[in-house]
Amino acid sequence: MTCRNNYHLGHMLLDHMRSRPDALCQIDAGTGKSETNASVLSRAVRLARCLRRLGAQPGDLLALHGNNHLDLLIPFYAALFNGMTVFGVDPTYKFEELINAFRLTRPKVAFCQCEHVLDVVTELGLDTKVVTFSEGPLSMQNFIKEYDDKGSDKDFRPAEFDINKVYVCLITTSGTTGAPKLTAHNHKLWVEKLHRLRPMVVKDENAKKNRPALSLNPVQWISAFYNAISMPLFNVCIVKTSLHPTVDHIIDIINEYRPVQGIFCPNMMTSILKSEKRCDLTSFDMLGVSGTKVHKGIISELRKRTRKDALAVELYALTETLGEVFSLDANGPIGSAGKPNSVHQLKLVDPDTEVEITDSNTPGHLLIKGPLFVEYYKNPEQTAAAFTSDGWYKSGDLFYRDKDNNYFFVERIGMLIRYRNHFIVPVELVEVIRQHPGVLDVSVTYVTHRFDGEHPVACVVRRPGYNVTAHEIKELVANKLSYHKRLRGGVIFMNRIPRTSTGKEARTKLQQIARVGHRE
Repeated sequence: MTCRNNYHLGHMLLDHMRSRPDALCQIDAGTGKSETNASVLSRAVRLARCLRRLGAQPGDLLALHGNNHLDLLIPFYAALFNGMTVFGVDPTYKFEELINAFRLTRPKVAFCQCEHVLDVVTELGLDTKVVTFSEGPLSMQNFIKEYDDKGSDKDFRPAEFDINKVYVCLITTSGTTGAPKLTAHNHKLWVEKLHRLRPMVVKDENAKKNRPALSLNPVQWISAFYNAISMPLFNVCIVKTSLHPTVDHIIDIINEYRPVQGIFCPNMMTSILKSEKRCDLTSFDMLGVSGTKVHKGIISELRKRTRKDALAVELYALTETLGEVFSLDANGPIGSAGKPNSVHQLKLVDPDTEVEITDSNTPGHLLIKGPLFVEYYKNPEQTAAAFTSDGWYKSGDLFYRDKDNNYFFVERIGMLIRYRNHFIVPVELVEVIRQHPGVLDVSVTYVTHRFDGEHPVACVVRRPGYNVTAHEIKELVANKLSYHKRLRGGVIFMNRIPRTSTGKEARTKLQQIARVGHRE
C-alpha cells in the first residue's frame, strides 16, 4: 500500500477498491442485497464529483444521518475523496438535539434519513444543502441528476490537501454524564494507524474474496467510522442491517453470514448468550465486548462457546485514542483489558495527588500518550482540561495492573461514590446485586448526604416472575461487602435502566431519578 506525502484516506480507499473491483464490499442483511467494491466506488466517485460542483472544498463539513443501509457509506466515501470532514449524527436525535448539533457544526451539506433535518437547517438559518436517502425532491438521486458532470471514473483523482490540518471526522464522545463533545481527528493519524495494522490483519494478499464481518454500530460511533474505513482496506466485507438490530435478527445474521469479526456492547452480548435461539459463534476469529465495564461472566461464556483459537476478549478503547489502548490477549485473565501495546505510553497516577503509582494491584487514574485526537471541536477549554501540563491525556478512568502487567478497569473516576473518607466503586455493588436471581438489571448511583457526603442507591429491574424486595437487596450487599458500602441511599425499582444512544447507562438521568424517586 502506497504511503507518500499528503496521501490521505481517500487515496487509500480509491487505490485499494480499484485493485479489487469484484470483491464484495457490503451486505445489507435486512434486505439480502449486496454490493461490490466496483459498484460502491463508482457511486461514491460520482457523488464526489457532484459535491465538487456544489462547491465543496477540503475541510468543509458533511453531516451524515441515517440507518445502516447500502446508501449510507456512499457520501462517507465521497467526503473522504474530497477531503470533507464527516460528522456522524445520531439517527435517534430529536429536534432540539439536532438543533444543538447543527448550531455547533454548521455543515456544508447534510445527508439524512428524512426531510426532518431541513426543518433544523431552516430554524437555524443555515445554507446547508440537505439531501435525503428517502425518495422525494431532496433525494440523493435527484441531487446527483442536478450536479452530475458526467465525468470519467477512470480519470477521477482525490483532492489534495495537508493531512495534518484537515479533519477526517468529528466523533461524538461522552454522553454518560454532561453534554457530548466532538473529537476532531486528522487524516495523518488514521493513515499511520491503518498502515501499521494492515499487515497484522491481512494474512493473504492474493485472496479473491472479502471475508464477512459484522458492523452494526450507528453512524456516530468511532467503531462505525473505523469499520467503514478499515474493512475494505483489510479485505473484509461489511455486514450490516437496515432493520432494527433485535437480538433474534442479529443471531440470524450470525448464523447466515458466519462473520469472522464482531464487536458488541455488553447488554447485547448478554442477550445473545441468554437467548433460547441457537447462535453459532464458531465462525468468529475475533469477538470483542466493549463497554464501560464488562461483566466477567460474558467473556468467560464466550470463551466456552467460540473456537479454541478464536480471540474472545474485553475491549477498552477511547474515541480520543482512535480505538484500542491495550494489546489483546486471548489467554489473558478474565476481566483484563490487556497489556500495554507498542503504540501508546501509559501510566497510573493517584487521582488526588497525581503521584505516579508503580505498585501492582493499586488503582490509579490512567494517563495516555501516543496517537490522539487533535481537539474537542470548537471547545478549547475542554481540550486544555483533557491534558496534564506535560502532555498526558487524562482518560478519566481508574485502572489497576497486576504483577504480570495486565490492566483491569475499575470505574470512571467521576462515578466513584465518596462515603465519608471511603471511595465506593459502583460496579462492585452491581456485581453483588446481580447475583440475586430476582434481578434482571441493576445500576448503582448515589444521593448526597449532609454529613456523610454521598450514599449509594441501587436502581433495580426485577426479573419477570420474581418479587425481590428492597430488604433482600440491602441484606445481600451488607452480607457480601464492607460496612461503608451499604445501600444507605436505598433501593429504587424501575421498569428499565435509562441508557444513552450508545448503550451506556445515562448516569445523569439515574441521579435525577434517585433524587426525586421513591427510595425504599
